[in-house]
Amino acid sequence: MFSVESQRFLSTVFGTWFLFSLLAAFSIGILPEIMTLPAVFAVLWLTYWCINCAYRTERFTKYASLRLFTNLAIAPGFAFVAALVTCYKQLKLNAPLAVFISFVPVFLSLIVYGFLYRWRGGHSPLVVRGQRVEVIGAIQENHWLLGVVGAALGSLTYPVFYAYKSSTSMLVFLFVVISLFMLFYHRSSISALRTLKEQEAREGSCFTFMNIEEIRKKRASSLIGRMFTANID
Repeated sequence: MFSVESQRFLSTVFGTWFLFSLLAAFSIGILPEIMTLPAVFAVLWLTYWCINCAYRTERFTKYASLRLFTNLAIAPGFAFVAALVTCYKQLKLNAPLAVFISFVPVFLSLIVYGFLYRWRGGHSPLVVRGQRVEVIGAIQENHWLLGVVGAALGSLTYPVFYAYKSSTSMLVFLFVVISLFMLFYHRSSISALRTLKEQEAREGSCFTFMNIEEIRKKRASSLIGRMFTANID
């Protein structure tokens, strides 16, 4: 998840911006009277985060946080949009209630993330060498547990479809399943990033990329990148 390829560095960051901006646009299109303002603020905040990661900061943890956010939040985001379509367009619920119910998949993911955040992994894919972070192959433990979770969640697909017979309801369920699976799958990454941030705070250091020179060259080759001054924070 955290691997950094200089040639794909900028496209990876702005791929995140595109995906979540698309979700914001979908939300506005479904329920503009309520979703316009929060969606615009969310896109502005995400734009700042992506520009900072792409062109300014040299802290590895900021980039890693963006990558982790992308992998864990995209499925709950699509679940929210699908639930909004189901509740507001199909079930004709009032707007505030539809929005509240649509946030249930997001709340569920946050609760599971909160539990997994406290979990300590035995192996970390992030190794500090000097003031740089090397990304090594993550070792996924307890494959059987992950398989059981995936099988259990997958086995619920047909009963849900049979009960509701709605394509959007099915999409909500599928995205919730994907959300939970991704959380458990990336539990080692969650633990590794937490440990790295704690080490930074403990040592008063700012760890950077292993290939920071290549990233600097990539930034310097971009017109937008030359407008910003590297900010090691």
